[in-house]
Amino acid sequence: MEDEQLLRDLARKLQDAWNAADEAGFAGPFADDCTFIHIYGGQIDGRAAVQEAHRAILGGIYKDSRNQYTVRDIRFLRPNVAMVLLEAHLRFQEGGESREILARPTLVVVKQEDRWVIQLFQNTRVRRCRGGNSRAGQCLPRLQS
Repeated sequence: MEDEQLLRDLARKLQDAWNAADEAGFAGPFADDCTFIHIYGGQIDGRAAVQEAHRAILGGIYKDSRNQYTVRDIRFLRPNVAMVLLEAHLRFQEGGESREILARPTLVVVKQEDRWVIQLFQNTRVRRCRGGNSRAGQCLPRLQS
């Protein structure tokens, strides 16, 4: 199977595991020594800690939530290293009200033998802006090179 498709499948596995409240399935694609930065800037080190953190949130504030990951871009930095840019749309209930969080996860993945593993997962929360992107808490026009 082509590497780009394998990376798209990896994003789908994360989404499916989240939506099934399967913290072991969510943590499965992560490297043993991974780093996970969550939307509030905290750092989680190691697959076991990623699994435990997701056990807490999937059984707590995000219980019965739905997350949708969309692959925005895949860039191969080397044949065995890629950057995967995602969009995440999380829907959940809080205090009886519907809530949603938009985020832009950035993954650095490394091919180990025939398997891609997540070495870094940086999750950045996005604030909706009219006519532009959010950056540093301000709405800015989309910048392209």
